[in-house]
Amino acid sequence: MEVVARCDARGRTVLPVVRASGQLAVRRTGAASVHLVATAFGPLGGDDVEIRLVVEAGARLAVHSVAAAVVLPARGESPPSRQVVRAEVAGVLHLAPEPTVVTARADHRAELHAQLSDDAELTATEQVLLGRVGEEPGRWTGTTRIERHGRPLVHTTIGLGPGAPAWLPPVAPRAYVSTVSMGGPQAEVATGVDAVRLPLPGGWVGTAWAEELHEAVTRLASVTPRPVQDLVEVAR
Repeated sequence: MEVVARCDARGRTVLPVVRASGQLAVRRTGAASVHLVATAFGPLGGDDVEIRLVVEAGARLAVHSVAAAVVLPARGESPPSRQVVRAEVAGVLHLAPEPTVVTARADHRAELHAQLSDDAELTATEQVLLGRVGEEPGRWTGTTRIERHGRPLVHTTIGLGPGAPAWLPPVAPRAYVSTVSMGGPQAEVATGVDAVRLPLPGGWVGTAWAEELHEAVTRLASVTPRPVQDLVEVAR
């Protein structure tokens, strides 16, 4: 899947490239916004999806999804599913999909790799819930790497669910929410109940954990400066 956002001669954002295939479709839903639409159940074990986002200088792009992604295991020996977002940002990109629900026996890998220019702004939110109601949790591994001119600003990997090294009872949250914001003022350290916001060069990253997703969203909002709270609170 690929979306390119460009600034035209009148200063408006245009989307000269909006295309997708396989298990994802993409629809333009605003002057500078798109929504991802699942065309099949899943992701299923073994699925491998790559999303390319290009936001040129002066352009803006908001990327959402129409519904939660429910990760399901394949039959028999189920390999992990994988979704990679590769972003090249010289303008402003807001990435805020609906939550990812990882069902029992499923194993999902989510990756965000972003290259930023000097004036680029990026806000990316991840929401994860392990297991449906009354169901054992699946496993989720998320990697975020953001660079500016090849210099890493943040590179982190979080593993949740059975088999993850840091996921051991009683520290075994089912819900996880994270927001990284780059291109604005550097925020100070802030802490809350199972929530923390840490400064980054030219931005910040906030994370929160809980037993339920709405609780994690509320905890993250308690340490998140506005107006980014408005983006995070879409999960309420």
